[in-house]
Amino acid sequence: MKKRNGGNAVLRAACIAGLSIVLLSTLTGCSANKGGDTTCGEFSKLSQQGKSDAIASFLKSKNGDEPANGVILLNVASASLYCSTVGSDSDPIKNIDG
Repeated sequence: MKKRNGGNAVLRAACIAGLSIVLLSTLTGCSANKGGDTTCGEFSKLSQQGKSDAIASFLKSKNGDEPANGVILLNVASASLYCSTVGSDSDPIKNIDG
């Protein structure tokens, strides 16, 4: 039986590529979500899911409990309104608390 080295190289390259993607997505996911310390400039560039994640993290650190979806949605709207009116790009979204 002949051993095919080409298949091993392809498999190895695929594994390395897959691990790289997982590692990069984990690192960027953690660095992107700063909860209440997320600035308005950062918040405005986030996807809807990213905004929800930032608000959920902020509310959980503030209250200690997992916030309900309705509470997250209301606070996303509040942070969006704050950032688009009185908040500057460098203001953290935790300022929505007043």
